[in-house]
Amino acid sequence: MDFQSAIMRLNEFWTEHGCLLWQPYNVQVGAGTLNPATALRVLGPEPWNVAYPEPSVRPADGRYGENPNRWQQFYQYQVILKPDPGNPQELYLASLEALGIDTSRHDVRFVEDNWESPALGAWGLGWEVWLDGQEISQYTYFQQAGGLDLDPVSVEITYGLERIVMVLQGVRAIPEIRWRDGLTYGDIHLQGEIEHCTYNFRVADVDRVRKMFDMCEAEAQRALDASLVMPAHDYVLKCSHLFNVLDARGAVGVTERARFFVRMRDLARRVAGAYVQQREELGHPFQEVLNPRRAARQELLAEAAPPERPQRFVLEIGCEELPVADLAAACRQLEAEMTRAMQDARLGHGELRVFGTPRRVVALIEDVAPYQEDLETTIKGPAVQIAFDGDGAPTKAALGFARSRGVDVSELQTQTIDGKEYTTAVVREQGLPATEILPGLLADAVAALRFGKSMRWNESGVAFSRPLRWLVALFGDQVIPFAYAGVTSGRTTRGIRPEGSPSITVDSAEAYEDVMAEAGVMLKTEARQEAIRRAANALAAEGGGYIPETPDLLQEVADLVEQPLPILGAFDRAYLRLPADVLLAVMKRHQRYLPVMRDGELLPYFVAVANGRDLDVAAVRHGNEEVLRARYADAAFFYEADRRQGLESFTPKLATLTFEEHLGSVLDKVGRIEQLVPRLGEQLRLADADLDVARRAASLCKSDLATNMVVEHTSLQGIMGGHYAQLAGESVEVAQAIEEHYLPRYAGDRMPSSLPAVVVGLADRLDSLVGLFAAGVRPTGAADPWGLRRTALAVHQIAIGFRLEVDLGLALAAAAEELPIDVPAGTLPEIKAFLATRLDGVLRDMGIPYDVASAVLAEQASAPYSAYQSAETLGAWTHRDDWDLLLDNYARCVRIVRDQAQTYSLDPSLYADEAEHDLYRACKAAEDALEEDRSIETFLAQLVLMQPIIARFFDEVLVMADDRSLRENRLGLLQRIAALPAGLADLSDLEGF
Repeated sequence: MDFQSAIMRLNEFWTEHGCLLWQPYNVQVGAGTLNPATALRVLGPEPWNVAYPEPSVRPADGRYGENPNRWQQFYQYQVILKPDPGNPQELYLASLEALGIDTSRHDVRFVEDNWESPALGAWGLGWEVWLDGQEISQYTYFQQAGGLDLDPVSVEITYGLERIVMVLQGVRAIPEIRWRDGLTYGDIHLQGEIEHCTYNFRVADVDRVRKMFDMCEAEAQRALDASLVMPAHDYVLKCSHLFNVLDARGAVGVTERARFFVRMRDLARRVAGAYVQQREELGHPFQEVLNPRRAARQELLAEAAPPERPQRFVLEIGCEELPVADLAAACRQLEAEMTRAMQDARLGHGELRVFGTPRRVVALIEDVAPYQEDLETTIKGPAVQIAFDGDGAPTKAALGFARSRGVDVSELQTQTIDGKEYTTAVVREQGLPATEILPGLLADAVAALRFGKSMRWNESGVAFSRPLRWLVALFGDQVIPFAYAGVTSGRTTRGIRPEGSPSITVDSAEAYEDVMAEAGVMLKTEARQEAIRRAANALAAEGGGYIPETPDLLQEVADLVEQPLPILGAFDRAYLRLPADVLLAVMKRHQRYLPVMRDGELLPYFVAVANGRDLDVAAVRHGNEEVLRARYADAAFFYEADRRQGLESFTPKLATLTFEEHLGSVLDKVGRIEQLVPRLGEQLRLADADLDVARRAASLCKSDLATNMVVEHTSLQGIMGGHYAQLAGESVEVAQAIEEHYLPRYAGDRMPSSLPAVVVGLADRLDSLVGLFAAGVRPTGAADPWGLRRTALAVHQIAIGFRLEVDLGLALAAAAEELPIDVPAGTLPEIKAFLATRLDGVLRDMGIPYDVASAVLAEQASAPYSAYQSAETLGAWTHRDDWDLLLDNYARCVRIVRDQAQTYSLDPSLYADEAEHDLYRACKAAEDALEEDRSIETFLAQLVLMQPIIARFFDEVLVMADDRSLRENRLGLLQRIAALPAGLADLSDLEGF
């Protein structure tokens, strides 16, 4: 099928399914979404089904025609279905079949990819659609446009025509696509693509383009003031394209980008509001003309009869493909909800299991009782003396109480409550049939599921992770009837996508697992993981390698499929010249491929995990290999572009990247790190050679943020900095410090391997902590967009891991001095408290008891490593047989002086008893020992020596003597003893104190 035939075939398909055939718009747009047939028509209540091809222009995506499938101008085919017809995925898959793609032989997958356009105030939830690993479409349920909530929700399907036709024609690059007989895509468009790339990247006059943006913005506002919606929208589109040109020229910094977005978003919102008002004034004429036929609502089945004995129960929530994180969340929540609900409902049952695949979440419960347990409740009534008269006859109070509780007065009992006799009634509530309880219970359990991002899709207004499409609820062989989100429960489930999602009847809950297994659905995540692990390692062995342990990636790929089919693919060995981290980032992050290694080195192979047991393995392998080839070609493009410049040449570009509005650019942050490094180095007594390395690394530590590779693959920050530093001739030590100053990135991550990396990393983190707190940025609840909790955790991990004698109080003060803004009073103590809270968590995770951690942090929160050492030591001491005796004797000293407002001096000449003299000498010896070695171990060792002397003192000496001088002298001695562990631990926080 040639290119123009593909467009015509889609036109035919969608017109056959009720779509209006639209045309491309006459203004440059970045996507078919911006055409008013989508951007405006999705607004308001009027139905609208439309289809059209759209030439789309994204200047920054240009590669001068060199990338196999990434051009700055390309063709999309856009479909809007408003409202959701109930089967949009099935319609989309049928359209692929109409194009000649056999979806039973190819691996077609819906992979989470939520869409938003900050510039247009629009967003939606949905998927990328993959064809043998290649993204060929975007499939989205619009939730908002122009800042307005959409009701009804529109389904948007956006086809990548070039990528689809490349598969159909078996060609490897866009220019090779056959447009029609004798003409290729390259013949028609390649020269224009090269010229546009040249203009976008090298020629466009930045100042003039900025002025054009301002002029178009002004014209949009002028049109809006005149209530001219379409001209205003046209000028918003022009603003959007001009911004994209500026972005391609590298002329837009982070802060300026945000300002551009605000300007465009404000215009888009005004246009949207004006359009909605205009359609209201016109009376929404399309509601009558285009009113869609709605499917007949399914009626609930009659309530099932209760079985005679316990039965297995199954609930299957069928939906469009769930994101991996949402699938895990749904399984956890459903298990908790069903456990709680069954208990609250007094329904006895056996084992409860929950499974999940991308398209279904399942709860299986064994031996569910046919009836609720009977409930017997004792209810307190009036006091006996009020309920019965002197002859023991019931009064009106007793009669009324019995009547209100549905019992005969003769059944009332008496019970002593709080020393007084009351009448009581025992009320027995007979359990209802499970078939009456389960419908409401199930609807509530499904409704209780919550997700980070939820969407609406139909007139029910229900929000869920993705649209619900079917519900199975069987108690034994009976359907439990309930409805949720416009879907009615039954006994019909669906098979896997490659087989056309056939409807499958489940006769009973007992048969459910066998039915699903026969249909090729592997319900258990663990089973899918094991199948993938086993098959992938066997395939890797064919290439002479193995699959490295990547638990997170394995779980992700297992939760993207229902019937895993691992396939071995290969890529050109020439790409092994690229850094392995680059190859792995593309392979794992973008494509979810399992890499193949040998002796720790990457081999030119990978394992893709497809979905379906009867796919065309050769076709799927070829498709995935072509995708990876294109992605690696893109990575090579970035890599070669970066290599042509030294790492240091990217440093000035950091001035265009905003760190935080009040704290300046990333370049400003680098300057602060450079100033802080020597101050930290001095505190840590860094050797001169290490300090020189740290200073040089500090000056380059963020330079890679401006490189092409890191802009495209942000996870490679630091890694590419270290690599490019070595290419530029920097020492191995400097390169290593640049790469490792980001470590550790999370709990359990590897640590930096050198002190220069440690010092640069600490300077970076301390600058962020103090700067962001001073700028008013703080974690709140679960929200921590700047990762400050993770930053604090890394500070403690580094300090403890490297045994650093660092005073965080001094370090924070030094960081504050370098800031371009004033640090409000109280901010540094607040940061210290924040760090102390994180350190408490670190110590607890290391097995330190909570009271021990609290005692040490009360005195050493600013010294993480010392606090860790002290907590380890103190924790060990608390397990000694004599610990209670030691703590009790020390506590007696503290308790008697803790309320004294005055600190008393000591005069040994006033001691009249030998016990006083002995305690004074013991205290002085302890002070001398701590002078030489101020540690918790020394203090506790001295406390062992002092314990019998303290005990004798309290036995023989009256501390609170009538004689003031004696009393104050004795209190002064006890104050000295109480102060011995000052700066080490506050033992009053310990249990038993």
